[in-house]
Amino acid sequence: MAELYEPLMARLAATSGTLKKLSFSVARVANVEQWASEAEEKLIDLRKAGAFRGKGTLFQKASEILKRAWETGGAAEVVSAMAEFRQLYQKDLLDHSPVAHTDQAEFRAWSKRFAQWLYSIDHISISYGIEYDGIEIRKLSPGTRGIVLLLLYLALDDNDNRPLVIDQPEENLDPKSVFDELVSLFIEAKSRRQVIMVTHNANLVINTDADQIIIAESGPYPHGSLPPISYRSGGLENAEIRKTVCDILEGGESAFQERARRLRVRLER
Repeated sequence: MAELYEPLMARLAATSGTLKKLSFSVARVANVEQWASEAEEKLIDLRKAGAFRGKGTLFQKASEILKRAWETGGAAEVVSAMAEFRQLYQKDLLDHSPVAHTDQAEFRAWSKRFAQWLYSIDHISISYGIEYDGIEIRKLSPGTRGIVLLLLYLALDDNDNRPLVIDQPEENLDPKSVFDELVSLFIEAKSRRQVIMVTHNANLVINTDADQIIIAESGPYPHGSLPPISYRSGGLENAEIRKTVCDILEGGESAFQERARRLRVRLER
């Protein structure tokens, strides 16, 4: 898996900003509890006196000797750990057989099932995923996870020239992250494909230099039917469009004046 994703990681390493903090992780996961439970339920008699009397003892001993080798060791380390486990506990495990040793046919059949369980790999799985700054992506906050996934998509999908439709890419993101991370990638993306975006964020409308802005407005709800919706469109060079963009996205001139009053800043006209 590491070799398979090596080209992806090479591209990420050549980028800057948030994307440079992304990494790909591959790990073996050993479910020792599953492995031990299978033997306790189907292969050994936990009622007999001995090293493995009672549920959970096998899991504890296997975790101490086998888990690390199964998850991080190479072939030689796994062989060594299995040999150590057998040397310490195989006789005890055989003594916990639910079949009498004198019943050769039944004991032989049980021994075969025991060996298949002992060397099975059903409890071993491969876990792989994307990490951001050393943290697994599923453990990130919604805002950070959103920007990481969107940046990953925009940065790596540079060979696709089909129209791209995105609904509120700024959701859960702070304005600085929108400006620092998204604006440049959207400008680059629109040079090779059409980008259609639904947004309430001024940074994405103004700083990406949108070629066409469509403003949707809904009227009052008439009784028993849906409200009428009207549309206006134009570019940022249109004064009316600029004023409407300012009103919708930033609250209009009065909002600027109110901010200036709170911050004790004088706005020049």
